[in-house]
Amino acid sequence: MNIRNLHLVLLPLLIAFAACKKGADQPVNNTGGTPQGNYSGTKLTISTGEKVVSPWVELSPDTIYSSVNAISSLYKAIPAGFEDKAVSFFLPKGYMVVFAANFDGTGESVTVVAKDNNIKANLPARLRNSISFMRYMKISNPDKKGTASVNDAAVQAFAAQWYYGWSLNKSSFPDQQFIPMTWGKGACTDANVKYLVERNDVDHLLSFNEPDNSSQSNIPVIDTAIQRYKIMQKTGLRLGAPVTEQDNTFGTGKWLTNFMAQAQSQKLRIDVLPIHWYDWGNQTNNGTTDSLTAEKVFTRFVSFVEKVHQAYPSLPIWVTEYNANPNRSSDVVHRYFMKLSTEWMNSTSYIERYSYFFPAAVPAVLPDNSLTVAGAYWKSLPSSKSLSGNIVADIVLVQ
Repeated sequence: MNIRNLHLVLLPLLIAFAACKKGADQPVNNTGGTPQGNYSGTKLTISTGEKVVSPWVELSPDTIYSSVNAISSLYKAIPAGFEDKAVSFFLPKGYMVVFAANFDGTGESVTVVAKDNNIKANLPARLRNSISFMRYMKISNPDKKGTASVNDAAVQAFAAQWYYGWSLNKSSFPDQQFIPMTWGKGACTDANVKYLVERNDVDHLLSFNEPDNSSQSNIPVIDTAIQRYKIMQKTGLRLGAPVTEQDNTFGTGKWLTNFMAQAQSQKLRIDVLPIHWYDWGNQTNNGTTDSLTAEKVFTRFVSFVEKVHQAYPSLPIWVTEYNANPNRSSDVVHRYFMKLSTEWMNSTSYIERYSYFFPAAVPAVLPDNSLTVAGAYWKSLPSSKSLSGNIVADIVLVQ
């Protein structure tokens, strides 16, 4: 072969070799070969280094990343090279993420919500190089004031931005988000995890309704409640603690006190604390006028909620059932109390949501599902937004 022909043979080989070498110098992000330049800033991004540096990987929303057995097609494996390796992350505005150490969402965990702006952060030391579960999804920010009702027509008449009906399977309505509840222990199943994960209209989950009450969900054994609660952590939704009767919310030996102690020792994730209050035992403790009676009720209500906050200072509160006492039939007392209580809760940062429980003596709707005077008054009351800012827990924000 002469020199001229040798040159013609070698030149294409040299070009190919150079191209391969250039590609080898560019690491990929394990999602199909995207070069590791700057990440897009539009998706959850996790990195194995501090301050979200290469190597990083962008993840898809409405997905649970975990090695849990396939409960749903929305469960996907954590990209190769990133399981138990995450150190920092980027979360875009309008989204939330749950990080957990165990593949089923239990163990050390944190919930982060980017309500006001994008979040770029290093994980807390307790979670670095240990994350095996991630739920990444959009999150809503409705008004604090909501509706508690099993009547769909009443829910729509109130037109509040969120509601719950002590159940799992109601529908959201336009501009009215449904909040599901695992009312009793029997609802805590993998089948219901799959159902909740595959709904695209929910971002929160309430748990047991008065487990301390034999006429409600009735779960006297705390260990049983703990084990069933663990199952629902697989949803990756923002989770509410069990809600007890008013007198079992805090204090030595109370149902919720015992549950919270075990939950803390087992590192279960609890994001919000729902409570009930009915001014029990004070139905005859009245003032000389309806307005003075309402003021006395309001004073006791504030005292109770403040004590709950002192007992569980790290948790935002949802007042999911409350009124001025079911045995008070005065429409005026209830309306005065509605005004006082909503004004206070709107301005109290640790209260995220509230909903009035209309007693039989003061119904919310008439037989034709139109609102009563009391119902219309509740609807008319103004409300602030449920989230007042980003939720960052103990993550370390970085530039």
